[in-house]
Amino acid sequence: SFTIFCLMIVINGSNFIDGLNGLVLGYFMSIFFILIKLNLFEELNISNLALVYFGFIIVFLFILNIFNKLYLGDNGAYLLGLVFSLLLIRIYQLDGNFSPYFVILLLWMPCFENLFSIIRKFLHRISPTLPDNNHFHQLLFLFIKKNLKKKELANNFSSFLIIFYNLIIFYFGSIDIYNTKYQIMLISINIIIYLLIYKTLFLYRGKHNL
Repeated sequence: SFTIFCLMIVINGSNFIDGLNGLVLGYFMSIFFILIKLNLFEELNISNLALVYFGFIIVFLFILNIFNKLYLGDNGAYLLGLVFSLLLIRIYQLDGNFSPYFVILLLWMPCFENLFSIIRKFLHRISPTLPDNNHFHQLLFLFIKKNLKKKELANNFSSFLIIFYNLIIFYFGSIDIYNTKYQIMLISINIIIYLLIYKTLFLYRGKHNL
């Protein structure tokens, strides 16, 4: 069904963005805190204590991941993508008053990263199933590593930039979760910014043979 297809896109996309310390955990942690802010977990009848435990666990794992003490691996990225996708679907089923595009906004990065990767490889006549190092976060990492004095901080700094950007977008999305046009506008802005920065980073990489 279409729902299963969408789940596969998010799950696979979550693995695609798992290339920097803390990026995947930080991304879904941001979604978790936005859902807390909006009290949307109330629809699931989850106790506050359970939410505290879950929040503590994901923050703890994030810190371990940042300091190279924990690696998600494929299974960890897949699991996070699946769990949060199912959570968002269930929340929307129980409270369908807000725009479904708000859910898309929250999951936009893994979804678009997956779609863009397929299109990009297709245009370059490369099999979409073959891995490469031309994902957005990888290009950003190379750019920051090239220009940052403390090279060892490039990985975490790149991750924090992406997480912070998405947290800002999620916050603006949370201002009016019922307005579909507003949510579509934010998604469109995200895609435009993504493509513009990606092109700049890609050309920079080619120019400097990174």
